[in-house]
Amino acid sequence: MKKLAVVLAAIMVAALALPVSAATLDVGGKLSSEVYHDLTTKQTGTDTDLELTLGVGLVGEQNVKGVLKMSGMKWVFSVPRAEQPSAQVALPTERGTVTAYLEASGPYWTGGPSVITRIGDLELAYSPFILDTSAIDGISISGMAFGSVGVDGFYGWANNATVRGARAVTEFAGVGIDGAVVAVGDDETDYMAHATARPMPGLAIEGLYAAQTSTRAAAMRAAAAYRIPLLPLPVTASAGYRRTGSAFNPIYGAKDEDDPIKPAWKDELGVAAITAGLDTSVAGFDIAVDGEILGNGNDGKLDDERSIGAAVGTKVGWIDVAAGHKITQTKLTEEPETENTTTLGVGFTERPILPNLVMSASYNATITNFSLTGMRHVAKAAIGADVGAFRGVSVSGMIDTLPKDGPGRQLGVEYGAPCGVKLGYSYEDYADEADDTNRVYAGLEVSF
Repeated sequence: MKKLAVVLAAIMVAALALPVSAATLDVGGKLSSEVYHDLTTKQTGTDTDLELTLGVGLVGEQNVKGVLKMSGMKWVFSVPRAEQPSAQVALPTERGTVTAYLEASGPYWTGGPSVITRIGDLELAYSPFILDTSAIDGISISGMAFGSVGVDGFYGWANNATVRGARAVTEFAGVGIDGAVVAVGDDETDYMAHATARPMPGLAIEGLYAAQTSTRAAAMRAAAAYRIPLLPLPVTASAGYRRTGSAFNPIYGAKDEDDPIKPAWKDELGVAAITAGLDTSVAGFDIAVDGEILGNGNDGKLDDERSIGAAVGTKVGWIDVAAGHKITQTKLTEEPETENTTTLGVGFTERPILPNLVMSASYNATITNFSLTGMRHVAKAAIGADVGAFRGVSVSGMIDTLPKDGPGRQLGVEYGAPCGVKLGYSYEDYADEADDTNRVYAGLEVSF
């Protein structure tokens, strides 16, 4: 019902604005639809999306914009076959309005500063540590200024709880400062403070502290980089410290793409670490050396792992070449275990190899403990043609001999017809066969 109210409000704004001679109406958006057939599961499906933007310019340089992002029905149809003699149609997995909001730009009083007011579905990104989400409905105001201090704020609701917050940004004596606080219901308050400074030429310093009251966990980040003067080579030294509590997971902070329940920094939970590095460029070679010591026991101790590595990269003609080596020791409180990792890579970005034929390719190898057994190879290539009957054809492929989270093999072929229809084939091979894709598709997209 809340989304429906925003949709109706957008229609009312347009209707009221049309009789006004000074009003202008601007309608835009995008409609896309794709039909596919999986050659393995014999399933056919469709996916349709609509994004509609309705902008109204009113008297006094005020602007109101209504945005509707809708997904049409996504359904799957299984054709008859031996093991399933009757056809089946699955219920739509998504339908209806997904995102709807009104946004107004202008002052709240005559001669006042212009601010942006948004009502409906909010997109808030104060800090990835405490607020980076589009799951909140409500009202937000951004762009307010009080002297040299910029202020944003919002009030909304999500998951049957009120959510409110504010952010302030300023600069004083060359120091950039920003802070934010977010309250979720009555049980949790998350806050963040961040500062950057350049106290002297060539030196940059940054620090961040974020905390969650419900778990009493926090995250800290500090970093510095210094361009060392009076040297015959351009050398930059860097150092950093980070620590993240094992329970630090604000409700509306940035989330992991594969597991939305966990934070984007899930691999850093309970970790404390100190890093240091040097990098320079000489005779066309980019050289970097870095080291790290860390602990993952959520106690702040740096007694679990240490590593040091070096990397070099250069360009030979139009080909990028890179190599690196890293030594890592673990179980420092017991009998340390050492691992050597060597990486090699070559590649080039989009480059014409023939008239009207563009290609990009890369190859990377990873060798563990100097053993060719178990060596990982990752090769990628893509070709696009714009000539004759092959105009609009693109082919891409990838192979990974030791895939981790992604597919081991990929193949894609797509043809963009002159009429605007895209025809294609995609194949992805995962360790879990349930995630495999092997489909042909046809799609069409129009912007207006």
